[in-house]
Amino acid sequence: MTTPEPQSVVPKPRRRFQYSLRAMFGLTTGTAAFFALGRMLRYADAIVILVGIVITVGVMEWPRRAHLATGILLTLVAGTLLWANLRTTGWAKEFNVEPPNELDPFAKSMFYRGWPLNPSMMCLVHHMRFDASDIGVYAILVLDAVVSMVVLLLVRATCEFCFRRLDKPIIEMPPDTQPPGSAPPPGGSTSGPPVE
Repeated sequence: MTTPEPQSVVPKPRRRFQYSLRAMFGLTTGTAAFFALGRMLRYADAIVILVGIVITVGVMEWPRRAHLATGILLTLVAGTLLWANLRTTGWAKEFNVEPPNELDPFAKSMFYRGWPLNPSMMCLVHHMRFDASDIGVYAILVLDAVVSMVVLLLVRATCEFCFRRLDKPIIEMPPDTQPPGSAPPPGGSTSGPPVE
């Protein structure tokens, strides 16, 4: 009679995302909150806020989860960047000119908004009217999103670098030296005059 050989246990591969009741509830709640926010604000603002949240969560989680303090700072910086991208510049009041009619509603609502650039900065004016035929409104808005993402990545890299520096000891002492006031090594003599 032979004894059966032990079988090795093969771990199951972990799924990246598991469907659960909690995830479905979160998705439903998030969708309802988005449309409620879109109705209170304008839908363009809600879309920009949603993209900002997705970018911020992506920066916090990639490639590994950031420290709590880094997450808090990233949230504050992302809020500041969202404010800068959603506020209307003084150009709208100064020019007193409507955005071009050939733009779609989202591009019209974002025409005087954006940081560091907004579409009105790149648009030519002919006879007190904007000519949007040569401008890529969405290219400028994508550039604003890329600049915001780079700022968030730089903030994260700086914070994580500082936390790694704080985790290391500042002064590394050789093992044969003792800090002042400590006991001499056991069985050894001190290298100075005897203390009485």
